[in-house]
Amino acid sequence: MTEITNTLSLPLPWQESIWSEFSQYIHTDRLPHAILLSGPSGIGKGRLAIALAERLLCGSESHGYACGICKSCTLLNAGSHPDLFSISIPEKSKNISIDEIRKLSSVISKTAQQGGRKVAVINPAEALNINASNALLKSLEEPQGKTVLILVAHRPTLLSATIRSRCQIIPLTPPSGELATSWLNSLLTDQTNIDKALEISDGRPLLALDYLRSDSLRDQKHFEEVISAVRTGDLSFIDAAQQCAKLDIGTALEWFISYLHRSVIKDKRTRSNQNIYLFLDRLNYMYSLIVSGSNVNQQLMWEELLMSWRQTYFSK
Repeated sequence: MTEITNTLSLPLPWQESIWSEFSQYIHTDRLPHAILLSGPSGIGKGRLAIALAERLLCGSESHGYACGICKSCTLLNAGSHPDLFSISIPEKSKNISIDEIRKLSSVISKTAQQGGRKVAVINPAEALNINASNALLKSLEEPQGKTVLILVAHRPTLLSATIRSRCQIIPLTPPSGELATSWLNSLLTDQTNIDKALEISDGRPLLALDYLRSDSLRDQKHFEEVISAVRTGDLSFIDAAQQCAKLDIGTALEWFISYLHRSVIKDKRTRSNQNIYLFLDRLNYMYSLIVSGSNVNQQLMWEELLMSWRQTYFSK
């Protein structure tokens, strides 16, 4: 468990509506003790969680946001606020262990050092292993005074039903294409590939921004060329698997799923091929295994997937 280190955050433009709801909860003293921000990755759930945590700890909020100048905000800016804690996946690990949750439980059971609230952010919450989930339940079921737990989940169905039932679930979705484009335009001087980045990220602005600031667009283009060549028979699935295995497995599976979604929407022949939907179910299943932390042999996984991908068109 580590203290959060960051400059003060503000909600993103497409989060103003939910931010207004949070404001109403705070002003009427009806803020839930446990909040679950759910939705796809790359839309700013983590940033919203931090912005809310900072506002809750601010000693003199300004116009509905953390003021940035009070003692608490000074500590937040320095990354040393004693009543703000973050739990994430430790380095060289695939999940959040019970030890992390026990440390958190010990901390939040004590009086806040600054005399106000204690806030914990768990991101991604679906990374909690079974024992950690069970340990967290006690804090959810027996909330401590002035303690707020903020869980962030990209795939909330991977969380236990009991944990979900103990939280106020806030579902979040990607913004409109117009709003996402406007936001990216405000950040980038080179706006050439914004539309493409939003297309392959399924409209998720922060993921699109990552693509635009890295080599991901080039890698994604090459990946689609590889799977297209497998489909047409111009590249063997074994050779293609060797290339795919060099990529981050979760990212590549997301690209594959996005590619199929776009193909179904744009191409009538693809849309009428029922095998496509069976293959898409298989991709989603493999993706679920990866995000849940399962160990797989990437080379074999890609060989099996790409062989099946080729057969999807041969056997329709």
